[in-house]
Amino acid sequence: MELFTYLSRSFLILLLFLVTYQLLLRNDAHYKAVRFFLLLGLVSALCLPLAELKYTVFVEPITSNSLFEPVEISQVKATSVEKEVSNSFNWFAWVWYLYIVVTVSFVMRLAMMLIKMLLLAKSSHKVNYKGAVVCIHPKVEMPFVFGNRIFIKHERYLSSQNSEIINHERVHLNQQHWIDVIMSELFIVFQWFNPFAWYYARVVKQNLEFLADQGVLESGHNYEDYIQTIICETMGAEASVLANHFRFSQNKRRLKMMKNDKKSKWRLLKLLLVLPMVGGLLWAFSEPVYEYRSNSESINDTFVQDKKDEFILKGNVFSQIDTQMIRNVDTGMFDEKVVASPLPGTSIVIKGTTTGTVANMKGQFELPVSVGDEIVFSFVGFETKVVKVINNKSMDVMLSKSAFQLNPSAYRAKYKGKVMPPPPPPTIKKKEVVPPPPPPPAEDGKPVFYVVEEMPSYKGGMDGYFANLYTRIEQEKKKASLTGTVKVQFTVGHKGGISQTKALERLDEKEAKLAVKIVSELTDWKPGMQRGKPVSTTLVVPVEFE
Repeated sequence: MELFTYLSRSFLILLLFLVTYQLLLRNDAHYKAVRFFLLLGLVSALCLPLAELKYTVFVEPITSNSLFEPVEISQVKATSVEKEVSNSFNWFAWVWYLYIVVTVSFVMRLAMMLIKMLLLAKSSHKVNYKGAVVCIHPKVEMPFVFGNRIFIKHERYLSSQNSEIINHERVHLNQQHWIDVIMSELFIVFQWFNPFAWYYARVVKQNLEFLADQGVLESGHNYEDYIQTIICETMGAEASVLANHFRFSQNKRRLKMMKNDKKSKWRLLKLLLVLPMVGGLLWAFSEPVYEYRSNSESINDTFVQDKKDEFILKGNVFSQIDTQMIRNVDTGMFDEKVVASPLPGTSIVIKGTTTGTVANMKGQFELPVSVGDEIVFSFVGFETKVVKVINNKSMDVMLSKSAFQLNPSAYRAKYKGKVMPPPPPPTIKKKEVVPPPPPPPAEDGKPVFYVVEEMPSYKGGMDGYFANLYTRIEQEKKKASLTGTVKVQFTVGHKGGISQTKALERLDEKEAKLAVKIVSELTDWKPGMQRGKPVSTTLVVPVEFE
């Protein structure tokens, strides 16, 4: 999983827990239940982003489409490949380096604090007070708890006059509040950039103080005397963020929460809201697994062979984005090199089988194969390439951009030479819902893999596209004498619509300009899809003036 994906999911989870706390739990006196809720938020923000759940989507089998005929995009052939070469500044790499450097500094800061606390504990005078280990040291400014020890400056805190303070720290000790503190601080180490992480840690520590105050008052101490003790201890510096301090929070809210008695059991039901929230997050993070309703047609040509000496093939898939002439320092000649970038999401299937995988965000893939297998690499808008496995070495594959020419033969007789409104968009007839049959089990027990690719489509259907196209052609022919056919190339973007419209021939003639104008006006395109994600695709359409 990519670090950015993990951190963004973690950010969202923590924010949802924090919003729930602020809106529903902030003024409740069920401090133990709130403690559980806040800890659950930290654990969820750390663990849930790692969950890679899948859900099955049944789709119709992919059939060959005569409407889209692949054509080559003219480009200079390259003699060698330069992997992931780019002249642009790599902001992502520098952000990654910055994150690592700052995170390491926070880890060192936390480690130094831990060492400081251990040294303080080692050099302290230790006494046993009602079953608790108390460390007495003159460097302790304020009483606090760290781990399984209470730290105080001198023995006067053990007297009956200061029993509220020592009892406050004993509540921290007995309820093991150090766990919450350590978890919140560790979370900040890895999400130091997240302002909600800092605020969440403060909320966690503040709730622990509410718990300790509640424990002191429930043990029989007088409320007014306890308030006076807190006010008298307002001076002094905190020793460490890893400790539970008596003076952590002395604002009006803490004093107000001591009198809070909102403990209705019905209010605890609000905690159940976390269940649909966690379920919704898991659903949002899940990814589809596509399976066919039937297996009547094969995606690739049938290719069957016995599996022998299977091994894991590793490789990379790149897309060509440019070519450069680079001088060879040894020969002095200029060599052509290809500027390439990873092509994530590429479907990679062993020909004639349902065994396959998908290239990750870096274009990398792993696939169990045998020598002699033919592997099919496909991506909408790129050439489909078949590569034969000849050894167990890594495989690097370059896919080039490809255009697809629209074949108007099925619509020419119906719409050419006519000016007519486009037909209504196709409607999907409601059919009786029948549960799809289960996919055929693989004989070797391996998961079934299907390529799910979808070419761009016009929002009014292809009937609507060609009806509009031929209508516009006839309208222009009434204004001027136009002849011949002009092929117009355009790109359907990943957000829909079209761009980069240009004529491929007859560039200086009026027919070419009008053809580009006509095609540019038909923008209601939906993007092609590669395994559920929209991608850009280059199309070519013939504009027939005669």
